[in-house]
Formats: sequence, C-alpha cells, structure tokens
Amino acid sequence: MATHIAFIDGVGGKRFMRGRLIRYFQSRGLQVHCFDYVPSRQSVDEIRARLRDFLRQVAAQGEFHAIGYSFGGVLLRLALTDLGAEGIQPVKVALLASPLTAMRLSQRLRHWRLYRWMAGECGQFAAQQALMAQVPLPDVPTACVYGTWPWLGVFGCFFGRGLGNDGMVAVDEARAPQHGHLPAFPVAASHAFIPANVQALAALHGWFQGPAA
Repeated sequence: MATHIAFIDGVGGKRFMRGRLIRYFQSRGLQVHCFDYVPSRQSVDEIRARLRDFLRQVAAQGEFHAIGYSFGGVLLRLALTDLGAEGIQPVKVALLASPLTAMRLSQRLRHWRLYRWMAGECGQFAAQQALMAQVPLPDVPTACVYGTWPWLGVFGCFFGRGLGNDGMVAVDEARAPQHGHLPAFPVAASHAFIPANVQALAALHGWFQGPAA
C-alpha cells in the first residue's frame, strides 16, 4: 500500500494554502512531498524536467500516489509521460481542479500583461487547445476532483454564472466530455481553497484507499 503522496501545486499555489492537506494525510499515515515552481521565471520544459527529478526522488522512497492541483495536474501528466519508459508511475493519480482542456479564463486573459508576467509559459499553455489536447492521461487509475463553488474567483466576471465553475476552472474543463470515463468527484469548493476543503480531502483519500477503477 502506498504511503507517500506527491503533490504538484498550481501556478499561483502558496505553501500556507496546503497546510491542511499535508496535515490531513499525515494524520492518516501518508507522507506528503510537495513540488513548487516559479512560472514567471521558468519555462514549461524547465519545470517539466525538474518535476521528473522530483518524482524520481519520491518513487525511490516507495510506492506513491500523486495529486496534480490546477495546472500542476497538466505538468504531472506531462512528466508521467516522460517517465513511463523508466517504470516510474504512481499507484493512483488525482487531478484536483485541474483542466483537461484549454481554459476559457486563460484564453480571455492570455494577452494581459499582468497575467503573462504571473503565469508565464504555463498560462499560455493552458490557453491553447492544440497543446492541451496533446497531454495524455496517465496510464494508471486516475480520478478528477473538482469544485462547483464559483463565488471566490474571477470566472463569473467574464462568463457569468450560467456555466458551472469553481471561480477559475469550468466544470466541463475539469471533467471534459471526452474523458467522461474517469471517476469524478464534485465538491462545493472554490478553486483557490479546494486543497484545504474537507470534502475534497475526503474524496482524495477515498480515491486513494479504494479499489482500482
């Protein structure tokens, strides 16, 4: 049974925002290893290479599960594709509020100077359907945990409230129709706070502890 979790944070992730996630899993006997990056200064390829090394280090300590939060889920899928030939793969993957297709919000903001500075190449990648469509799903059991609470994000400012979203990622981006076979767990949480949401954490833990899909 896996006793380690690799957590890949999102573009704007902050260490203090994942404290509850770490404590939650540690209290259940799982050690959490966190991967950070600086999208404003690092290219997607550079982050991808660093993530491969990080996952190799986690795998050297034993079997592990992996959580990719927001764009961290895209980076995780890219890195696992690279590591397949080495036989380095998690037991299970959870994509937490992570887009499976190009994000409407990124497409809307991609030319904004502040967005380009903060999100860097990662933000541009998330806006391009041609690139996002080329990122394969992992070759291990994978589930989506996504939020449905839109009130603490900017999505509604541009697209209104008629489309299900968590404030940043739309439901049909986190659970894209072409990937409808994936186990999916909706929770009433906003994007920024879903790593600390009790329902989301319970869904993640239940997925990791349950039988393979």
